[in-house]
Amino acid sequence: MIQVIVKGLGVDNITGNPILLLANKENEKEIFPIWIGVPEAEGIMMYQTGNKFPRSLTYELFKNVVEKLDGFVKAVEIVGKVNNAYIANIVIEQNGKDIYIDARPSDAVNLALRFNAPIFLNEDVVEKIDWSDIQQNTQPTSQEKEEESISDKELEEFKKFIENVKPDDFLLGKGEAV
Repeated sequence: MIQVIVKGLGVDNITGNPILLLANKENEKEIFPIWIGVPEAEGIMMYQTGNKFPRSLTYELFKNVVEKLDGFVKAVEIVGKVNNAYIANIVIEQNGKDIYIDARPSDAVNLALRFNAPIFLNEDVVEKIDWSDIQQNTQPTSQEKEEESISDKELEEFKKFIENVKPDDFLLGKGEAV
């Protein structure tokens, strides 16, 4: 098992599903992607961006329950894969005793973040990718750079239009709106 950190979230270009990107704590170029659901990705994003809500959402509720029961999340372990579903354990310490709770990795990671608990990964379970390969493969081509610069020009023209537009510009000849 290696310790990993949340490197970020990505999106599968084909399915549009969120991907949790876990990085080896000792070598952050080693990335372990896990496909997760939208609500779980939103939970991670909300925590990372510091968004607060007037009432507890699911992960905050679970954290509150664990704390009220005099426990804390000691660690999260992503330990296996069965039928294309990853298996994780949430290790809760309560009164000096470790309690293992089966969970989806996305839920377990959400709780690890809220408890500032370490995340461990069986590196034989999740296929590793190299971050430098991803960065090299995502460099824009010369055609993409040209298309991007065209987009930048169009955006600049639109900004100028917005700055100078007046309500009267949207009226027809007799004072009727377009």
